[in-house]
Amino acid sequence: MITDDTLREGLQTPGISYTKDEKLKIAELLKKAGIKRALVSYPSAHESEREVTESIVKGNYFEETYGLGRTMRKDIDIIDETGANISMHLPFRFDGLDDIIDAVKYASGKGKLVEVAVVDIVKYNENELLKIASAISGAGTDVIQLPDTTGSASPSNVMKLISKVRKNLDSEIEVHCHNDYGAAVSNSLAGANAGANYVDTTVYGLGERNGIADMASTVAILQKEGYEIPIKLESLKEVYNYLQELIFRKIGPNLFADNYPVFGKNTSVHTAGTHAAFGDVFRGSSFSVNVYTGKDMIRNILKANDVELEDEKLKKLVNSIKDQAVESGRSVPLKDILKMAGELQ
Repeated sequence: MITDDTLREGLQTPGISYTKDEKLKIAELLKKAGIKRALVSYPSAHESEREVTESIVKGNYFEETYGLGRTMRKDIDIIDETGANISMHLPFRFDGLDDIIDAVKYASGKGKLVEVAVVDIVKYNENELLKIASAISGAGTDVIQLPDTTGSASPSNVMKLISKVRKNLDSEIEVHCHNDYGAAVSNSLAGANAGANYVDTTVYGLGERNGIADMASTVAILQKEGYEIPIKLESLKEVYNYLQELIFRKIGPNLFADNYPVFGKNTSVHTAGTHAAFGDVFRGSSFSVNVYTGKDMIRNILKANDVELEDEKLKKLVNSIKDQAVESGRSVPLKDILKMAGELQ
């Protein structure tokens, strides 16, 4: 089955932001195209993310709707309150699994479907990955997501890792492949052929840095290979047309050149606050700022411009930036960030 991540991962595209109405329009078009499973938000990031998730759940847009968060009880509670199923990602680094297992057990007690992402699978060998996945599965996880977070995997690498987990665990598996080196679609296909149950995709392959696997390409190839995927490509084209209009209006056509693998400048631009907090994991230190920003990212931006704010004022600034991104439907430019920071000094 195809998972749509346009509403969440797509919002991490450098230069873009969505209003709540735009998110609901995209969800409506995705439903029309036959999407049954979607990761729609990061509810702990902002009230708008919680509100749009509640609207999607209440409107029955998808058979399975997920909100994403950290393996923390606070994030789990926020997702649960929206009515969505619970998706969580592990930290980029962790000393042990005890707290993670506790969080997974807590989430599984909510009576919702639970998905957990083992972030950056390429840093593990097969046995290490299986050990982590086994522990998470045993704690009550329904779906284990195995993402190539840094976009540095190859099809043979993905095939080997997914096959190892598939042969040893009963939990369902999802692949989520970034496109830094242009291999997101081929890596996703390798994951499917290795036994993954779900492939995470976005319209136009939008997402963090230069994105993840493109939905139309992935669907078309899997359908040619005989997979029964009930997505109507002609209807899906309507979503692409709508996103193209948003992209041209908010960013311009240069996005497609900027998103080009290997050479495109977006391969070193980060939007997610969690990624900025682990800047040594990713190449590049450029940022695009919207509702998914965080204190570490804004602190880094201010520091680069010789501005300092105490923590309480920094928190207010981050909230103001998020509000502006949602209200305007655009990423927040540096001049606005510095102006807001100046008003708090």
